[in-house]
Amino acid sequence: MFRSGAISLGPGSVHINRRLYGEVSARLPPIVDSFIGYFGSSEFIELVGSPWPFSVLCESVDLKSSDAGNIALLVSALMDGLRREWGIFVAGGLYNKRFTVPKMVERAATQMGLSEAQAAWLKYSSRMAAKVDDVAVQDGYKLWLHVIVFDAERWAVIQLASKAGFHRLYHWHSGRLQDRRFTLEPHTGILSEAISPYVLDFTARENLDLQKGCVEVVAYPVSRLKAFKARLMRGQTVLTDFREGSFSGEVNPLEAPVKISWSVIAKISGNTYSSFEELLAVKGVGSETLRFLALCSHRYLGIEPHLQDKAQLFESAPDQLRKDRRAIQVAWDLLEAIRYSQIPVDMRRATLSRLEALLEPTS
Repeated sequence: MFRSGAISLGPGSVHINRRLYGEVSARLPPIVDSFIGYFGSSEFIELVGSPWPFSVLCESVDLKSSDAGNIALLVSALMDGLRREWGIFVAGGLYNKRFTVPKMVERAATQMGLSEAQAAWLKYSSRMAAKVDDVAVQDGYKLWLHVIVFDAERWAVIQLASKAGFHRLYHWHSGRLQDRRFTLEPHTGILSEAISPYVLDFTARENLDLQKGCVEVVAYPVSRLKAFKARLMRGQTVLTDFREGSFSGEVNPLEAPVKISWSVIAKISGNTYSSFEELLAVKGVGSETLRFLALCSHRYLGIEPHLQDKAQLFESAPDQLRKDRRAIQVAWDLLEAIRYSQIPVDMRRATLSRLEALLEPTS
């Protein structure tokens, strides 16, 4: 992912420094090696899939977890420093490399002896996590980093997205999915540099009726949906500073213009889907298609979407994240792993002192 020089990571002028990357690449593997040696690969995956333990991992190599460049750097160092004996694999990466997950998973499945069913589940999990955060959680942020970390039993997904110079971090862990559903509050946490006034989050528990409404109205004939679109256009407020089809989270999505791909609507219209997740998984169903279905649900079924942003600000998140007892235990396990790691003694003492001060309020 990152080999030399400095790299810009998109909106917000985020950069990775070569010197810093070298330092983290030297310090991280002994910590990971010790942690997996004592607590196993599945708990390490739980660590990177949970915001609070992940932030402690960042701090263990002197990185602030609220900085998008630092997160990208840590993920890059983890990928480049992987050891076969750890029993884990990391697929994905920055920008276009996030689309290489299927091939990387297939290669890893061969190396790790995973079954076809396990590989298929990993590929589906990666794809759905990305689609949820890019399509179903409509907060205006666009993904530019996606990695899935997995072993033979568990997986975690880390995703970064940006909007107008602000960054947002999404954490997933397979053990936290409710009934293996990707569309019912699936995140272990969403951290952000800013909170949006409007977020059309289809995965929010408050929007379960909206999910059902979308599945219901998509069964309507195309002609009925086109008639609604015509009425919508006549009654829609003109927004001089808003481009059609580019909902940003700063305008009420029920009032913002919507751009519709009628070829996609024709593809899904009249079909019966067993769940909202099945509808979301259809290739071509994007954020504007979902928003149009939400508008139809509002008009025909009287369903009022819940529009609250579920993210937490980076600076205010720790107090809430510390309430997760399992996350606290994993964070303390990381300290134990560092205590018996092979990093230099002086560095180990300084790291433990710093992290103990960070974790002490949780005890």
